[in-house]
Amino acid sequence: MDVLHCTCTLCAASAMSLSVMAKAAEEALLVEDLDYQQRLLLNPTPVQLAAEERGRVHIYDSLEMSIVDKALDQQFDRIENMMFIRIHHLPSTGAGPVEVEDDACD
Repeated sequence: MDVLHCTCTLCAASAMSLSVMAKAAEEALLVEDLDYQQRLLLNPTPVQLAAEERGRVHIYDSLEMSIVDKALDQQFDRIENMMFIRIHHLPSTGAGPVEVEDDACD
């Protein structure tokens, strides 16, 4: 009975460990799926943060409005180091052309 209990406990611990590792791998893949601008915007590196501390501003071009909104919510303390041009507004119906914001930056 004790051997069976230990085996079940070991199996449960192994399953939980694999679940945690799978979740971490899934999150890493999500970060890899983001394009370069989205990675800079939503997952800045320590080097990028240091450059922003020194005053660097990054111009983000042609991002979807949902990504811009997410960044403004999640990265609020970095707003002064962000500039957005040609923001894409997707149609509310999911069909039709994308509207590109005219920001007068040519």
